[in-house]
Amino acid sequence: MSSSITITVLRFVTGALFILASYPKIINPVHFSAVVAEYQLLPESLIPFAAIILPWIELMCGVMLILNVFAQSNALIMMVVLVIFTIGVTNNLLRGIIHDCGCFELLDGWLGFQEEISFSTILRDLFFIGLILPILLYGSNVFFRRR
Repeated sequence: MSSSITITVLRFVTGALFILASYPKIINPVHFSAVVAEYQLLPESLIPFAAIILPWIELMCGVMLILNVFAQSNALIMMVVLVIFTIGVTNNLLRGIIHDCGCFELLDGWLGFQEEISFSTILRDLFFIGLILPILLYGSNVFFRRR
């Protein structure tokens, strides 16, 4: 498989994942605000702001990755979000604080389970970081590409 095709597949897969992750957070910001609060990383005054902004960042970056619009820049944004999230999960696990992950609430609703943070959450996020890294390194960073 050529590197161009690989990057395209990675853009579509990661873009779709972030769109899927953003949807329930956007439609239920009160629940997501409670999830953000459980991480105990932000001052209480910033939690509502983060609960509103983060899902829209996920959605916009996911859409822009799929459309190949500034793919490297969007990959960098998502990489930063994932690294911060992974640090938060690790921090809470080390402190013995177990709570709802808040990652893929839509799948939780479809499959009837609630995902709590765990070591597997960290591994999954590292896997997602690995999927994004090639886009960051080799993806396009233009709005329109001339043929």
